[in-house]
Amino acid sequence: MKLNELETVVNLLNKDMKIIQRVDHFAFSLDSLLVSEFASITKYTNKIVDLGTGNGVIPLFLSKKTKAQITGIEIQEISSDLAKRNVQLNNLEDQISIINDDMKNWRKYFRNNSVDMVISNPPFFKFDGNEKQLNDLTQLTLARHEISITLEEIIQTASNLLKDKGHFALVHRVDRFMDIIENMKKYDIEPKKIQFCHTKINKEGKILLVEGIKYGKPGLRILPPLIAHDDDGQYSAEVLEMFK
Repeated sequence: MKLNELETVVNLLNKDMKIIQRVDHFAFSLDSLLVSEFASITKYTNKIVDLGTGNGVIPLFLSKKTKAQITGIEIQEISSDLAKRNVQLNNLEDQISIINDDMKNWRKYFRNNSVDMVISNPPFFKFDGNEKQLNDLTQLTLARHEISITLEEIIQTASNLLKDKGHFALVHRVDRFMDIIENMKKYDIEPKKIQFCHTKINKEGKILLVEGIKYGKPGLRILPPLIAHDDDGQYSAEVLEMFK
């Protein structure tokens, strides 16, 4: 597979897969692995949609856990092209498909209430109109800031896609916790499982993993905190186990 000067191919952790990344686009991070491992996938999970798939890393991770059909939706053409090539690189064309479009146009590709799971690692930061917030590279701005879509719109889209009792899994920043819960409740996704992630055991939590069920019964579990690094800065045993 021919690469341009901005691209590199790296091993995808210890998953026996490879991934193409660009230096001028958002590279995959630990967050994508965390939400992929956190999501409750069962033998009844047959259809998964990843909202804002980027270079397709979440579908690649999920392919190691399930035989379900996985669709990634990505608004940026270069990122969606990378995702398609990453699917091809790992010979997963029969399981994973990539759509280059705004996720708001989901009705062009799916029926209402037709998906078993929706998963997302979305832009984390609200945009208040202050352009000093933004990156010089438009593609990084869209990946990090709620410009093309808001958190509420992502959750509303997930609810529209999900079957009754379908699962929604999200990774986000802790400071958006109340926004997430309020919008999940607003769009009939009952929060069922939450885990706070800390860089080290003595540090405040920065990342939040949350999963809900559409029209689920009330009953929330708070999982033990996930500590990403030991005191010496190395990945924790829990994270290393995810790498396997």
